[in-house]
Amino acid sequence: MAKKPTYEELEQRVKELEREAIKRRHVEEAPRESEERFREMADLLPTIISELDMDYYLTYVNNAAFETFGYSQEDFEAGLNVVNMIHPDDRKKAIKNMKKAIKGKKLDGNEYRMFREDGSELTFLIHSRPIYKNGRVVGIRSTLTDITKIKRTEKALREREAELEIKTNSLEEVNTALRVLLKRRDEDKRELEENVLTNVRELVVPFVGKLKESPLDPKQLSYIHILESNLNDIVSPFSRNLSAKYVKLTPKEIRVANLIKVGKTTKEIGEVMTLSPRTIETHRKNMRKKFGLDKKKGNLRSHLLTF
Repeated sequence: MAKKPTYEELEQRVKELEREAIKRRHVEEAPRESEERFREMADLLPTIISELDMDYYLTYVNNAAFETFGYSQEDFEAGLNVVNMIHPDDRKKAIKNMKKAIKGKKLDGNEYRMFREDGSELTFLIHSRPIYKNGRVVGIRSTLTDITKIKRTEKALREREAELEIKTNSLEEVNTALRVLLKRRDEDKRELEENVLTNVRELVVPFVGKLKESPLDPKQLSYIHILESNLNDIVSPFSRNLSAKYVKLTPKEIRVANLIKVGKTTKEIGEVMTLSPRTIETHRKNMRKKFGLDKKKGNLRSHLLTF
């Protein structure tokens, strides 16, 4: 006959059963407490957290989702399919990626445009992971970060850059046109100076020289000297410019060079400058040598026209 347990033994057994019951209750309550803790923490986050089933219907969203998208708890309970919330232009890419997540792939950094309840558009950066239960995928868990302001800023910057590029191109065109006009102005100025200098030397100076050689009384000769001095004052700036241009040439050679440029022959130049043709030829040879044309077939007038 079995020995009847004592009161102490029975009390010890009751305590052991109570401890086992408490442990079992903790084990049973742990997942529920863990889930409640997860949801409480998720509701504190500004980032949207969502869970989808295999047909892309929302099975869980945190408070940030309701605040951002504008849907109510009743809308959520009635059933919200994420596919219908995604912009049509991004929908094909989104479905393709969600199928990858269902197959167990982790997805990071995808951008989709989505619609709020009122129809307005937002852009999100989305990271997704498959949800496993008993070793198989049962849905998709995602985080959605609203980057609408960032995308708008990027767009505004791109538009601003495009505007600046257009303005820059316009300014470059204006600058090019100004450079052409300034170059033409300088060319016109030089041409005018050369024409004035050439005309004075060809049409005025020779006759002044002839007047000086003719019989004149002292008063007339004084007028001639004044006239000659004033003419020199008028053409001296032009002469300096031309001297700078033809830095290798003597003043007389510069006069010969200008007459050659306007197409005068050796004989005509001699008559204008009251010099013999041989002297003019000597000047021409000296100029060819100074310009490095003495051993070439280059035309002296053509060379002078390049200045």
